[in-house]
Amino acid sequence: MRYKINGFLLSDNLATAEKGKETIRLTQQEIDALKLFFNLSDNGFVDTLTLESKVWGEQIVTQNSLRKLISGLRLKFGDKESFKNIRGKGYQLSFEALEQAEEHQAINRKPKILLTLVFLISIFVLATLFSNVTTNDDVVSLPKASIQTVFESKDYILDYATHNGALYVTTRGKKSSSVYKTVNRQNKEILSADFPGAFRGIEIHSSGRTVMHVIEDKKCKIRVYEKPIENLIDEVSCNRQNAFPSFDWIDENQFYVSFNVVPTASIRPFVYNLETKRIDKVTDINFNSEDDTRFIDAFIKSYNGGLFSLREDHLDQMSLMYFKDQQRKSIYKYRAKPYSIAVSKDKLVFVGNNNELLQVELSDDVVSQNMKPSLLLAPQAAKIDDPLFLESELYFSTGNSSKMVIDSSSGNFNYSLENGVRDFTYTEGMLSVLAFTNTGYAIEQLKDNKVVSSVYFDSILNLRQIAYFKDEVYLAGASGIYKLEGNTPVLVSELQPVELVSNGSCMIVETKDGIFDFNDGSSNFQKILTQGWRAFASEKECLFVDKLSDEITNTKRESVAKPIMTKLLFEHQGKIYHWHLSGSKTVVTDIETGEVYTEIAERVLNKKMVSYNDDILYLGHDEVNTSIKKLILN
Repeated sequence: MRYKINGFLLSDNLATAEKGKETIRLTQQEIDALKLFFNLSDNGFVDTLTLESKVWGEQIVTQNSLRKLISGLRLKFGDKESFKNIRGKGYQLSFEALEQAEEHQAINRKPKILLTLVFLISIFVLATLFSNVTTNDDVVSLPKASIQTVFESKDYILDYATHNGALYVTTRGKKSSSVYKTVNRQNKEILSADFPGAFRGIEIHSSGRTVMHVIEDKKCKIRVYEKPIENLIDEVSCNRQNAFPSFDWIDENQFYVSFNVVPTASIRPFVYNLETKRIDKVTDINFNSEDDTRFIDAFIKSYNGGLFSLREDHLDQMSLMYFKDQQRKSIYKYRAKPYSIAVSKDKLVFVGNNNELLQVELSDDVVSQNMKPSLLLAPQAAKIDDPLFLESELYFSTGNSSKMVIDSSSGNFNYSLENGVRDFTYTEGMLSVLAFTNTGYAIEQLKDNKVVSSVYFDSILNLRQIAYFKDEVYLAGASGIYKLEGNTPVLVSELQPVELVSNGSCMIVETKDGIFDFNDGSSNFQKILTQGWRAFASEKECLFVDKLSDEITNTKRESVAKPIMTKLLFEHQGKIYHWHLSGSKTVVTDIETGEVYTEIAERVLNKKMVSYNDDILYLGHDEVNTSIKKLILN
């Protein structure tokens, strides 16, 4: 039996669908949902509970999971009417069931009989093997665990801590900030502000002393309280460039903080002493990068005289590392950026690249031990993050992904994909989008607001940028530069780009060693200027800024413009503009006059702004439904 939806003919395994020259690819969850529509109902209706239980099984599911799944199917098949919401009780699919020709069936009857016999024999062999395995005393199963929800919100969770049975949570809304004290799932707002991101990291010592990162009057401050958010006893100034310092108490008078004194310096561990009022760089542990490039120790936790760190390098690659004395150990490399790790007296817990919880039993000598992680919690449907051991109990968040979506300055365009958009480009009428999935990446291309290509692939590669050059998709990140062939990334260059840009007829890459131009004939990148940076594409050519002259330059080394500001540049309707962040807004200005062209009411993420016909596209935050869970191992 074959099926059609809005003219798209699905393959036998439902993995792809074709309509003319257009081909779409379906995720496993989408395939599972379609099987339910085709097999479990006469009229195409399946209730919500059945869809959730069959598609996600025992995995954690948010209220939006099914809605987003159906929205994705509607978008891929280009038809909202085929997937109807029936009074909130479920969904009904309109489709055609096509019988295969009798002649075709007769030709294939014998192979089917043979396949059936092979299948039955395989099942028998597997059953025998399973019987043997399950009787083995050495069988290893996942830890039995129960999950308890302790906090829920429609705001984004920035950090949380516990003290004396209460949970303290800092959150960020679109236009506000809050600190909640939660007992028995009852949330009490104890601090608030009328702008997002006012209250950030929080860490509470067993004595009750509390350190919290706040933004007030556009200034960065680290505040210390005698009790959780009560009786302010100290305050330290910090740099706004250090957006989310991490804290870890040493004792009731000292704590580690990821910090930098000079705004352009690396963000690394310091120690603040409440008695001496001094903040000093940690010198008995070597945190310097091996190649002297800038880095950020985004989250730190002490263990046995050393420190675990989520370290972000100059290429936006994050790794889980351990530092002690002059030694270091790289434990895990991430595709996406996690927010925290959980460290107890004998255990390390962190989120893996497939949206699962991994654990490592720790020895006294972390540097020398085998750090092979084992599975603690299987991959989940809803995004999990923020694992923390608090008062000897393990917590994590769900739905708290900093999911990024494409928004527009006019408000007329919004686009989301899988676990969040990482990069996008608009080239020769084609919008190309790179997004994260739980196990790899998704690439979709839209023309005239319709999906014309959808590719999914599993990968541990670090990919951060997408470019569309001569009808081909290129991807780049700390793993190198790749050309997408089918659904497989093929290595083109080992250059590690800061930025990869193309206008369709030219393509250049910015690295720490300068600007390189792509030679289509030899498929190689050739250096054109060592002191070049701030690469971007215009309609006619690829451009960058010469560090020596501060002039915008093309690949022929010709000066194009002498702007008054050169930090973040893009071309829109034939003119080059600069944009910068101002508080919670983003301001777009003329590069030569400084006059304001437009303002966007939120902060643009990942330094990404693109001209889109008469509109401007940028990366912004999606709405969230978040919760904090306690994981109880039985």
